[in-house]
Amino acid sequence: MMRVQIAVKHMDISEQMKDYAEERAAKLEHYFDRITSMQVTLNRDGNLFSAEMICGGARGIQLVAHEKKKDVFAALDLVTDKMERQLTKLKEKIKGHHVKNSPKTTGRAAKSAED
Repeated sequence: MMRVQIAVKHMDISEQMKDYAEERAAKLEHYFDRITSMQVTLNRDGNLFSAEMICGGARGIQLVAHEKKKDVFAALDLVTDKMERQLTKLKEKIKGHHVKNSPKTTGRAAKSAED
C-alpha cells in the first residue's frame, strides 16, 4: 500500500487540486508496485506553479521529478509523466538484472535445440 502525502507552499489548495494530485500519484503504482510512499509538493512562485514528486520504494529507492508551468494541473500532469518514465525505466533495469543472456547460455540452448 502506497502512502501519498501532499504538501503546499505559498498557495492554498482546493479540494479538487488535492483529489487530482492524489489520483495522479495513485496511478503511478500501476507502473511499479514496490512504491512505499509518494510525496507531492505544489509551490507557487509568482505566476508559475511548480510540482515535485518524490517516490520512495523498497530497498531505499528514491526517485525525484520536478516541473514548472503556468497551470498547476498541467504541472501535475507533466511531473507525473516524468515519474512514470523513471518508474518504467527502473522496472526494466530491475528485470534486466534477473535475466542473463550470456553468449555461452544462448549457444548451448541453440545446440540442444538442433540435436
